[in-house]
Amino acid sequence: MKNLKRACVAALCAVPLLVGVKASAHHAFGAEFDPNRPLVLRGPVVRIEWTNPHAWFHIEHTNDDGTTTVWMVEAGTPNTLLRRGIHRNSVPIGTEVVVDGYQSKDLSMRANGRNMTFANGQTMFMGSSGTGAPRDGADPTEGSTAEEQKKLEAAKETDSAKEKE
Repeated sequence: MKNLKRACVAALCAVPLLVGVKASAHHAFGAEFDPNRPLVLRGPVVRIEWTNPHAWFHIEHTNDDGTTTVWMVEAGTPNTLLRRGIHRNSVPIGTEVVVDGYQSKDLSMRANGRNMTFANGQTMFMGSSGTGAPRDGADPTEGSTAEEQKKLEAAKETDSAKEKE
């Protein structure tokens, strides 16, 4: 009976430790990325990792000297992106994009993405600033749901139609 009680106490003590490891695995923006190092990356998407805790878009950026470097750009969680109407096939491999975001503190070829802009001018909020990246106010849909985005787009179309009158 005494051994059973000890085993139960040990198990109860171990559970919070295991949960703590899982909870601490997710990082804040400031732990990895530098808000004072904004960057712009241009090039084709060469790979997409649709995994938790963040989706990653790999962009082949052309440097000033003509060489190319593949950057890993962190987006929001797959669930966050899905709620915004973005799924793993929304950005086909080879799509030319412009990404603005923030470089990693360790100066590796990793960045936290804010927006991805396509050749047609459409911009996709990458869903990652909720982790602490500075908000620039440029995207009124930042943090909104796909439904709220559709309402904003409809309002823009209405405003545009009124301007043409």
